[in-house]
Amino acid sequence: MRLRDLLATPMPGLELLTGADALLEREISWVATTDLLDPGRYLNGGELVLTGLVWRREPRDSERFARAVAEAGAAAVAAGDASGAPIPPDLIRACRTHRTPLFRVPTELAFATLTEHLARQLSAERAADIGSVLERHGRLVSASAAGTALAPILELLAQDVGMPCWVLTPAGRPVAASHEPMPPAETEATVRETLRAGQLPARIRRRSVFAISSGSPLTDWYLVFDGDYERWDPRRQALASKAAAVLAIERERLAARREPLRQLGAELVRLVAEDGGAAEIAARADLVGVGSDTEVQALALAGPAGQSGAILRALLEDVAEEVRLRLPAALKPGAPGSGPGSGPGSGPGSGPGSGPGSGFGSEPDFPIAEFTDHAVALVPCPPPDMAAQLRDLLGAMAAGLGRERLAIGVGSRRAAGLRATVDEARHALRIGRARSDQVSVIGHEELASHVLLLSGLPEDVRVAYCDRLLGPLRAYDALHRSDLEATLEAFLACSTSWTRCAEQMHVHVNTLRYRVARIEELTGRSLADLETQVDLFLALRLR
Repeated sequence: MRLRDLLATPMPGLELLTGADALLEREISWVATTDLLDPGRYLNGGELVLTGLVWRREPRDSERFARAVAEAGAAAVAAGDASGAPIPPDLIRACRTHRTPLFRVPTELAFATLTEHLARQLSAERAADIGSVLERHGRLVSASAAGTALAPILELLAQDVGMPCWVLTPAGRPVAASHEPMPPAETEATVRETLRAGQLPARIRRRSVFAISSGSPLTDWYLVFDGDYERWDPRRQALASKAAAVLAIERERLAARREPLRQLGAELVRLVAEDGGAAEIAARADLVGVGSDTEVQALALAGPAGQSGAILRALLEDVAEEVRLRLPAALKPGAPGSGPGSGPGSGPGSGPGSGPGSGFGSEPDFPIAEFTDHAVALVPCPPPDMAAQLRDLLGAMAAGLGRERLAIGVGSRRAAGLRATVDEARHALRIGRARSDQVSVIGHEELASHVLLLSGLPEDVRVAYCDRLLGPLRAYDALHRSDLEATLEAFLACSTSWTRCAEQMHVHVNTLRYRVARIEELTGRSLADLETQVDLFLALRLR
């Protein structure tokens, strides 16, 4: 029941003395009668506080009373003097200052009558709420029995709050919606700003975002509404928060249906990584849809402690649609011979998003195993450039890492067997972890470059090498606030082309020549010499 409704009830003489229209949207949770000067400890929030003003001895008491009521979160104050005297002006001013609506209760309206009326109204509303909850529960149970309940939950939620809502991943992939999909540009901006917001719920532009929590910003889903939740009444805010919790439970339920195949996938990856027997590998590979003729690529990811496997799975779900489209006919949902659970409703892997081998479904599930400090996945029928896709995804999601780092190694798509592609992915991961970037995605092609050699150097050797070659430049830059180290990097990146480097750095060629001469003087080496160029290039890469 809102305060506004109180004015519409047949309560003779009840008068509003102060309270803006927006404040009258407050919900009344209960009625509390008090004659204490500071009743805050006995209030839980949302009450209509009835008082006979016995506590008021002098004008300054009104300020203390109004402040205590407001800080306790009470909805409003209803005051009346048994003598019929007008409400003191100091109490009106204090309630206005603390944004607490104030009603005058006339002598002919007993507090008991007002309390009884409100108690009946609130009890009726709560009974209606219980009935509504039971009715929704029945509808959701029916929806769940037919498959995923995400869409029905959103449809019910949209009806209750009166506005569209969507579920998005941190990469901006739409999971479910009550209405038409959000435009891609708005989706990208909403997710990007949500990851930067940190604490949820938050108002992002003209929308409100609640977390469907999974323990990490990179694996959470986001429940997005049109409108500003800060302007909603408390009941609508509570409904949105509870809906996010229900969706989190439903997400866990869907994941639990995939668990048997996920365990088989994990066993396969561990056997491959640990050089298990060929027969054991072949048996599990067939069960999860990784046939002997299937092209497979391996990924290795190291992220925040304890989250590598979950993050790797979430990333792969965001590229799953392209994987599904590339699957051979034998592995598509419902195809004959696609492994256990291939037909509809046949076993634990059936239904939407079941998993490779059981029919990949609309969301392929990938064989993933977690090791001590990283996770490894096998991706059947991978996209043409998996590394590039992961770089694009993580570029938009990096804000969700906070101060943590993340590295991914991508094995060859044409490696000679599963073990070879897993080994390549792990080698590439080691290179990524050796870099200082917050996010590194290393493709197998870098294993054939100097990067592989550099990644194997001990840390003390790397530091000593860099200090020996770049130390004089860094000391000079720090003292003179110059940028010789950056100039060297640009000059080598342009293959020592004076014109291209000057254009890239937006300086005159003579300025560039002066800087290069100073670099040669400080390092004692000539940049016209190929060996010097290689040495300095490697030092820059070892930073």
